[in-house]
Amino acid sequence: MVASNFKRINSIIIKLALIPIVTFLVLIAAYFAALKVGEGDERYSLDRIAKTAKVTAYDIRYWSGRNAGSGYALGNLDGTFESMLRLAPQAINVSLFRPYLWEVNNPLMLLSALESFCLLVLTLYVIIKKRFSLIKALGNPEVIFCLIFSISFAFAVGVSTFNFGTLVRYKIPLLPFYLVAIILILDYSKRDRKVAEFELRE
Repeated sequence: MVASNFKRINSIIIKLALIPIVTFLVLIAAYFAALKVGEGDERYSLDRIAKTAKVTAYDIRYWSGRNAGSGYALGNLDGTFESMLRLAPQAINVSLFRPYLWEVNNPLMLLSALESFCLLVLTLYVIIKKRFSLIKALGNPEVIFCLIFSISFAFAVGVSTFNFGTLVRYKIPLLPFYLVAIILILDYSKRDRKVAEFELRE
């Protein structure tokens, strides 16, 4: 709703002035939401969530899932927010685009690798070939929501799993939102082409 109302503002100056205010309010809301979640389970309180992510990831990778043969490592996860944020790019990448084809070691993993490869190709196509449509689409509240949700979810799953078999199941909710964002961006490209064709006819 905030993004939708923000889009209606025509003045660029007002938009620029509101960005830090809106960002601050969103962060405050996220902080209190996290506090509320932590009230129900102390494992997910703000001061323990990083440690919980570490325990979960290392358990899946080195204990309960150590014989699965499909683990991955992002780097040193020491139970602090700093280490989680440092691993954010790798975590998002592993959720969206891994396992790579050369990491496959069983038939089921091959299916996951093919899915990830197609998603990677589609993403690179949008970034490289449709970058101008991507910039325009970022003004669309639906695109913003889908990207923020899918990327945030990818980070949370990637940094707390450390096993491809588990990752494939956990990342299912983010995939529809990420694909919807891609489709909407490609739709902007079609609109631009139709407008250009219409102007040429005139």
